[in-house]
Amino acid sequence: MTSLKKTLLGLSFVVPYVFAQDHTQCADSGSDWYTSVVGETPCRTYEQLRKLCNSEYVLGTLNPITPPDTCDDQIADCCCNSIAFGLSMLCLTCQQGIGDGNGIDAGVLAYQQYLQHGTNFFCTPNTNLSFTTDIQAAVCNNNLKIHNNFYKTFWPDGQWFYTYYREQMETTNAADGNNSFTHCASTTLNVTSSSQSQSILRSESTLLSQSTSVPKSTSFSLSSMISLTESSAASATSASTLPHSTKSLTAGAIAGIAVGSLAFVGAITLFLLWLYSYRRRQIDLENSETSPTPFTISNSTVIFLAFLLLVLTKWVYSPIYVKQCWDSHAHEQSRVGSRETAQDERTEAAAT
Repeated sequence: MTSLKKTLLGLSFVVPYVFAQDHTQCADSGSDWYTSVVGETPCRTYEQLRKLCNSEYVLGTLNPITPPDTCDDQIADCCCNSIAFGLSMLCLTCQQGIGDGNGIDAGVLAYQQYLQHGTNFFCTPNTNLSFTTDIQAAVCNNNLKIHNNFYKTFWPDGQWFYTYYREQMETTNAADGNNSFTHCASTTLNVTSSSQSQSILRSESTLLSQSTSVPKSTSFSLSSMISLTESSAASATSASTLPHSTKSLTAGAIAGIAVGSLAFVGAITLFLLWLYSYRRRQIDLENSETSPTPFTISNSTVIFLAFLLLVLTKWVYSPIYVKQCWDSHAHEQSRVGSRETAQDERTEAAAT
């Protein structure tokens, strides 16, 4: 009777510990490479993923013979994929605690047995290298950190290799600066803004050091002063002449205007000749019953039309010629002013 009481008393301490044991913790430090980056063990990630579809799911001790678990939930969207299977394989090594060894691999058809959950039927919907749209949204909304390599690595024959998976994830972490969870905006590091802020800080510190530094010597050579003045004068000259070059008309444009003007004047002249001939023939028909006299132009008429053509041509072309002269004059004045300014600056620099 006394021994029975001792046994019951001992069980009262052991049973609560067994039922309260957390199977999401790793047996040793062999999975620290995952935990240090993700912030939780692979078993914890796997349990949280299963809970998205089954809130009552609690991770137990996984089967050491692969597959370690099966997708047997009635709503199988969360576990019926290669990502959940990969997490269960990482969790198996975490629970078994093999130190820094090669981990536990899975043989051919292990993934298919995981999907069949002990029956002859596969779970649905089955996705590889991804979640369904709804589950991916749930993963992001619950801030689950699913490594990018789960979306890239998959063996169609059902195998799974621990060492290959670990080395691939470690390589990705090193290359991406641990920014390896980019399928959700909530788990993506904003590395662009941080790098920009660092560059701005470096620029500000450089400007500060340049502004506070005192030169050892305040004397400058006359030649260096003259070269600096000439370079600034050349810049000013180029800047002052830029507007004139953009505003002045090109030679092709001027020629086009001149040709068009002459054509316009010629058309007017021909129209006047036709009008004069037409009016004359009408008068002859009205004043005479005979046939109209042929069209002739007197010498005075020819002189008058030539004079009219010359005046019209001069009238059209004069503004273009005046504008050319004005642009040339303004350009020359700008160059003279720039040279005088540069000469004055060199004189002042030499004097100081």
